Amino acid sequence: MNMKLRMDILMICVLVAAGIATAQSKGKKPAAEPTAFYEDCIDDDKDRPCLFDHPVPVPDIVLDALRNSEEAKSMKDQLKDYDREDFARLFNAVVIHLGGPKEIDYVVMGEFPMGGADAPWFWIVRFDQTHPKVIFFTFAGGFRLLKTRNNGYPDIRSSAWTASDSYTNIYHYSGQRYILVHKYHKENKPEP
Repeated sequence: MNMKLRMDILMICVLVAAGIATAQSKGKKPAAEPTAFYEDCIDDDKDRPCLFDHPVPVPDIVLDALRNSEEAKSMKDQLKDYDREDFARLFNAVVIHLGGPKEIDYVVMGEFPMGGADAPWFWIVRFDQTHPKVIFFTFAGGFRLLKTRNNGYPDIRSSAWTASDSYTNIYHYSGQRYILVHKYHKENKPEP
């Protein structure tokens, strides 16, 4: 076989391999970032996934931010006998990236006493190796990250309900933390 023919065959093989590699890399998308966080969940429901059934460990500095939160300060009498391990057991966390893939945030769900009897408490803690910060808190059945954004971060809708009422709150990111911008209340009237 002459040298030119060998080079042509080699070039075709290289192009085919490159095409296959490119096609495979385009076909593999990164896992979608979770957008719904609820206490009650359904395993195979994308709108209410069971994220807190498989929590990640909460770093000590994130626990410190939670311990310094207004909610923990209001519970200081109930928490006075909790050492670090006991306190850590009160939380389940999921990692998300609100500001992009390099920024780490923890969605944390608390359990009693760092949670209510009727609805859990949720926080989003901005992870920073030196200064983690609570940027969101809600007392609700759950919350969802929305497609609309403010200051580069998704808006949040939290939902809570009782037998007679439904509550929905909308939060926008202020550049420092999430602030409540809309409150909706609806009476649940029994059907005749």
